[in-house]
Amino acid sequence: MDYLTIGSSSKGNCIIVQTKLMLDCGVSYAKISKYLKYIKLIYISHVHKDHLLPTTITKINYNYPTIKFITSSKEVVKKLKSLGVKEKNIFYLDPKKWYSLGILEVKTEPLIHDVENYALKWKYENKKGIYIVDTSNTCGIIAKEYDLYLIEANYIEDMLIEHIKNCSEEEMYYLSRVPHTHLSYEQANEFLINNMGKNSEYQYIHQSKYNFKEEDNTDGSIE
Repeated sequence: MDYLTIGSSSKGNCIIVQTKLMLDCGVSYAKISKYLKYIKLIYISHVHKDHLLPTTITKINYNYPTIKFITSSKEVVKKLKSLGVKEKNIFYLDPKKWYSLGILEVKTEPLIHDVENYALKWKYENKKGIYIVDTSNTCGIIAKEYDLYLIEANYIEDMLIEHIKNCSEEEMYYLSRVPHTHLSYEQANEFLINNMGKNSEYQYIHQSKYNFKEEDNTDGSIE
């Protein structure tokens, strides 16, 4: 399954699947403008600005008024409306229910974060994918033998514990919050092991400096 990662960190999240589906929109308009003519649906998992950047949403709504937004978060619906998105362009999805949206089928699953947040499952041309980001666990989510797993692996548990031991009081707020709002590398692997098939693909997303790999676009802050 084709996908393109535009951003995956606390600085901004956005992944495009099969050129038609955008997963979150927390990056600048300039970074995604050349892809928008192909986009049919934009999924917003939750209201944090690294997943829903108001300035970008406003420009998309003005320049591409036929693009539809999908979400299961009432907070996201409220925010989109406040940015001028018309109600007819917002598809609110009841969680745990499959919807046919023409080009693909979608279903959301509740996640555990500090705001209302949901994972997205989709089916496209006999292929299945799942997007899981910003959650403390994956309890109750089953995605057996999907073709693509886009899953948060925000920190390594031992590494985070070591950072907490040596951090400043200022850092303590963020570090103590992480296990309650984000998925660890170990938790991501457990989910993958329990669900992947022999032909499945996976990609770790939303990593931070408390993980095995510090990427250039990651500053270690948490949202």
